[in-house]
Amino acid sequence: MIINNFKQTYQPNFTANVMPKNCAEHINNKLKQAKTVDIFCHTSSDEDTFNSAKAMYSYLSSEGIKPRIIVSGGKECYDYDTSKYNIIQASDVNDKTEKADMAFCVDFSSSTRAVPNVLKYIQSYGKNIVGFDHHNDKDVITTDYNKITTSYAKIQDMPKLDEKDYYIDSSAKSNCAIISRFFDAIGHKITRNEAKSLFAGMYDDMSKDGIVTHKGLNVTVNDLKANDNGNTKEVMKSVLGKLNILDKLEIFKHFLDKTKLTPQEEAFKKGLDNRTRYTQNGKMAYIAIKPDDNEWNSLGKDCEHTKIILGDYRKKMLSGNKNLKAVAVFYPSSENNVYKMSILTKEDYAKQIIDDIKKTVPDLTAGGHENRSGGSIVTENTDKYFEWVNHFTSSAEKIL
Repeated sequence: MIINNFKQTYQPNFTANVMPKNCAEHINNKLKQAKTVDIFCHTSSDEDTFNSAKAMYSYLSSEGIKPRIIVSGGKECYDYDTSKYNIIQASDVNDKTEKADMAFCVDFSSSTRAVPNVLKYIQSYGKNIVGFDHHNDKDVITTDYNKITTSYAKIQDMPKLDEKDYYIDSSAKSNCAIISRFFDAIGHKITRNEAKSLFAGMYDDMSKDGIVTHKGLNVTVNDLKANDNGNTKEVMKSVLGKLNILDKLEIFKHFLDKTKLTPQEEAFKKGLDNRTRYTQNGKMAYIAIKPDDNEWNSLGKDCEHTKIILGDYRKKMLSGNKNLKAVAVFYPSSENNVYKMSILTKEDYAKQIIDDIKKTVPDLTAGGHENRSGGSIVTENTDKYFEWVNHFTSSAEKIL
C-alpha cells in the first residue's frame, strides 16, 4: 500500500487498540490536576519516545499545565523541530532537581529502561505517576491491554500504582499510536505540530520493523506486518489529515539528515563484515567492539550515526542470510564504564534469549520488543563485558 503520493492518498493501518474512554479520562483527569508535569523518556531516547513526549508536551501546555521533558541523549531527535521545549538531560537529574506535581512516563514501563539517577527521581513522585507504553516486558502484567506495570512497585520504597494510572497496549506498533488513541478517546483535536510529532514517532518505530518504508513523500506500508495481530486500526487518519507537503518534507529531511555519513563513518560501515563473528551453530552473528578500539572511539562511540550504521548492519545481516536467526552488537558506550547491547532476531527470539540469560543473571538490564531489544551493564572490569557477550552467545546456542 502506498500513501501520501501526489495523485491519491490512502490511510495506512497502524496498529493500536481503541483506548477505552474511562481509561483515557482517568489519566487525563489525573494529569489536569497537576500544575506542572515531568515527562520522562526512556534511556537512549529515540524518535518514538521523544515524539510521544513532544505531543503530550503540546497538549498539556494547551491545558495551562507547565511540562518539562527529561531525555537520555537523543538530541538529534529534537534539535530540528522549530517548536521550543523545556528539556533537561537525564545525566543532569539529581537530588536537587526541582520536582513537578506529576511524573509521566512515555514508551517505557520497566524500571530497567530508566537510568539509575532518573529511576530514583521517579520514585520520589510516590503515586503521582502515570504513563503509556507498548512494550511487553517480563516484569509488566500485560494479559489485558490496560493492565498496570508492576516493575516500579517491586523497588524498595516505591508505592504500588493504581492499575488505571498506567495504560499498556502491547499490540501497538509504536507508543505514538497509543498517544493518538488517547487523544481520540478524550476528544482532543490534534494540532499540526502534534500531528508532525505523532507521525515522526510512528514512522521511525515502524520502519525499524519493516512495516513502513518511504521514498520521497511516498510511504509504503507492508500490510502483512501491519496487520499481524489482526486488530489493526487506522490511527493515522486524523494525523495525516493535518499534514501538508511542507510538513512531510520537513519530517523526511530530518530523517535523511540523520543518516548522512562521513567518509570515516562509511569506512567503518564497510569494515563491519570483517568484525563479524558467529556462534558455533551459525544461527547468530555478532560483533563485540573492544573498549580500546581506536576506530570506534574516534567516531564518538554510540553517537546517532554509529547507531544507524549498527542498526542497518543488523537488518542487512538478518535479511541476507536464511540460516541466521539473530544478529547482535556489543559496544562500549559514550558513558564511562557503560557497555551496551542491541539484538535483532526473527520471531520472538530476542525475548527468549534475554529471558534465558536472566535465569542465571537475574540483574541483567535488557528489554524492549520481542524481536529487538537493547541492554547495558555498568562495570569497571572489562572482563565482565566479555563475560556478558559470552552469556548471549551461550544462550543463542541453546535457544536458536
